[in-house]
Amino acid sequence: MTQAAKSIQGASEIKPLPFYVTFGWGLGSLGVLSLLFVTNALVLKYAVDVLGLSALIAGLVAAGCRIFDALLDPFMGTLSDNTRTRWGRRRPYILLGTFLCGIASVLIFAAPEAISEAMLPIYFGFALIFYAVAYTVFNVPYMAMPVEMTKDRHERTFMFSFRVHAGAIAGLIGGGLAPFLVDWFGGGRSGYASMGIVIGLFIFAACLACFILTSKAPVNLEAQADKSPKLSQIKETWKNKPFIWLMVAKVLVVGGAGIGGSSMAFFATIVLEKSLGWLAYITAGQMIGIMISQFLWLKIAKRFGKRASFIAAASLYVVATLTWLTATPETTEIGVVIRAFAMGICMGGIMLASQAMLPDTLDHEFELTGVRHEGVLTGIYTTVERGSSALGVALAGLILSAGGYVAGAAAIDQPASAIAAIYASMAVFPSIGMFASACAIWNYRLEG
Repeated sequence: MTQAAKSIQGASEIKPLPFYVTFGWGLGSLGVLSLLFVTNALVLKYAVDVLGLSALIAGLVAAGCRIFDALLDPFMGTLSDNTRTRWGRRRPYILLGTFLCGIASVLIFAAPEAISEAMLPIYFGFALIFYAVAYTVFNVPYMAMPVEMTKDRHERTFMFSFRVHAGAIAGLIGGGLAPFLVDWFGGGRSGYASMGIVIGLFIFAACLACFILTSKAPVNLEAQADKSPKLSQIKETWKNKPFIWLMVAKVLVVGGAGIGGSSMAFFATIVLEKSLGWLAYITAGQMIGIMISQFLWLKIAKRFGKRASFIAAASLYVVATLTWLTATPETTEIGVVIRAFAMGICMGGIMLASQAMLPDTLDHEFELTGVRHEGVLTGIYTTVERGSSALGVALAGLILSAGGYVAGAAAIDQPASAIAAIYASMAVFPSIGMFASACAIWNYRLEG
């Protein structure tokens, strides 16, 4: 190993990270994932039933903006790899992203009343592009930090359990608190606008706390990135087979979950024939399951490895998700929570294993090439993540459109084909994606 590769400040191999640093790093996930989950849960519903865009147009605009931004992720990673500051390579962008993410929530859900109907798709697209760029500026450097912060693979798994917990809380905010705030503020445009402001302030506070609490985290003070052209860097990743299989699995997991997540609001209001507030029961069940399962999945991952725990969790998730096919308007709150809780237990294992695999594959890249460009690979990872999420949203819009969903209409006025499309989006397609992801991870051959 070169001297430069050993220049990580703090000698993280010698002693474990202070708890407040690990906790502070996890708070970054609470902020940025709150933005992600609020947007994923409500943006399609907001665009279609409040702004009046068609499901097809809203889905395509959302997907197009995310794909455009996803292409920027590897370049954001290269930028952070080659940054030299006393704060290290990543944290300056954490601070910038903190401000951008807080603003993005307001831009998305507070479309001015004065905007004409013809201009709404343009404004909607602009707001989503701003959101996507803000997410990238924060998230790409943020996800590259653990490789510098510790070299202990089990400690990384422990670190990512904080991210999973933060993600679960963010999910409660996106699927529970945010819809509640919309109703509490009176619904309609004003309700969504007020919710966007409140959530934006929360996102800013959580991300800023991450920046402050990671001030003593080990950082790499020297840029060690490969200076070769970006395309050649990306081509090099094909040699890293564990990373490639992880990316394949990521596409399938996030794409399938994106379809289900985008359909959740429609499932609550159309299939279950309840208010938007019922989304909180689904989200609460899932996120509580994710949080309380971490102790179990940490033990399973340490005993059997991350690969085995992922496959087990994904297989069980398929069974749990298909139970939504039996849900009807007569399903009680308890029935909804139990289904969602079972999904959450399984998703907890999937999230922990897949996220903890990332820094391991980045270390493997260094072993293969002798060059550290964690930001580039993290950028590719987030490109895949964002592109898959965009694909999920777009497919949800296409499925609803193909099913003949009538925008703004009550459940009784929807055709049977629209109801069937919502069932498929909520249960069938996410299950297919998760099963295929387990098959992909079967080929992941990296110990730890």
